[in-house]
Amino acid sequence: MTPELQCNCNDVMGSMLVFIDNEIDDSAQFNAIAFHLQDCPTCREAVEFERTQLNLIRSLLTRSCFETAPTELHDRIHSQLSALEAQIIAQQGFVAQTEIFTQYSRTEITVDGETQIIETTHEIRRDFPF
Repeated sequence: MTPELQCNCNDVMGSMLVFIDNEIDDSAQFNAIAFHLQDCPTCREAVEFERTQLNLIRSLLTRSCFETAPTELHDRIHSQLSALEAQIIAQQGFVAQTEIFTQYSRTEITVDGETQIIETTHEIRRDFPF
């Protein structure tokens, strides 16, 4: 691998979601991650696990997320993510901060008592700043 294409596990973890969503505009960075994944089974498993989880979340949101989550649920999720982050730091020895942004919108129209969904969109984005 040429020096400009080298990256390490922290680079991969920091760019995992944009890599999965194919949102990396820099082809050298994309290729560096792809080459790293070929050689690193740990990162490859992490990327595949994250890809599976994202697909599951997107599928569930598309099918059934029409309500606003209660504040208590947001608090519980935040608490569990903090505990998970502490566990990852203890096990793997690196710091990964996670911010999750979820946006969901739906447009409906009701005619003669029959409601039809016109448009449904959602966005899930996680950033891993280091």
